[in-house]
Amino acid sequence: MLALAKYALRGQYQAATVVGVLVLGAVFFPLFTGNALISLVVTSVLVVVACTLVGLIILTQGSVSGIKAISVAIIGITLVATVVLKAPTLGISIALAQWLPIVLLAQVLKTSKSLAVMLLVGILLAAIGTGIQYIFWPELEAEWVRQVVIASEQLQENTTNSNAVLLDKIPMFIHWMVLLLGGMSYLLFVSIMLLARWLQAKIASSEGYGREFQSLSLGKQASLAGAVILILGFWSNQDWITSLALIVMVAFTFQGVAVVHARAAASKRKGLLIGLFYALLFIFPQVVALTTIAGLLDNWLVFRKPRNIDIT
Repeated sequence: MLALAKYALRGQYQAATVVGVLVLGAVFFPLFTGNALISLVVTSVLVVVACTLVGLIILTQGSVSGIKAISVAIIGITLVATVVLKAPTLGISIALAQWLPIVLLAQVLKTSKSLAVMLLVGILLAAIGTGIQYIFWPELEAEWVRQVVIASEQLQENTTNSNAVLLDKIPMFIHWMVLLLGGMSYLLFVSIMLLARWLQAKIASSEGYGREFQSLSLGKQASLAGAVILILGFWSNQDWITSLALIVMVAFTFQGVAVVHARAAASKRKGLLIGLFYALLFIFPQVVALTTIAGLLDNWLVFRKPRNIDIT
């Protein structure tokens, strides 16, 4: 990926070509493979790499260069999608859904030079997106449930199996999917920007990113507001508040992860400790909760050396 990033930074046309090819690959790959899992994995990787390169271009060359590369890529995607898929709006849809958040976050990071500011602005953007979701698409959950139930019933008609238990759990599964939309989008875009910042440091042969991430702190005011939102999300019965609480939880999980990295940095077995931590983080929800709590409390109890903390 580092070689691909260096090529994309050679000029706006190289950048547009790489980004456009990656996105076109993400669009067309599922059409040529019959395996849904493989399609999902490959498509996700292509989208993440494309978005990361857009973020990297903006961080290194500015928003104008990034927008130029995106514009050329949109034109190419639109032409191909119009001819092949009869979907002339695909390019604009991809720009709004994938690249607009990256452009905004990348510009914030480039201007502020602070990961903490970028994360806080990301919370605001995710909250706005969640508000739009509940205001303009209040029936999204019901529509998803209807579509999944219809698909499940059609599948059962074509097979001899009947899984009533699964059908009963579909509404709850969809309910949590809708609640997690904002949080998962926030997780995705912030992770992409962290990857873009890491690439920027690697290309410059700098160790700055490691120090930046290990010093990540969202500040006391943000932690106090976050604690209030988390409590409201836990006790209230309002879906939109729960969605906001999940976004906040993701944000302070990043700070909790930064605490772990900072504490493990001095260890001779740093790689082993970090690897074990991430394994536990992905396997056990309890570890995620503890990491979030550690991120919140770190703003008050200071689990790292104060001189190594960048407080916003």
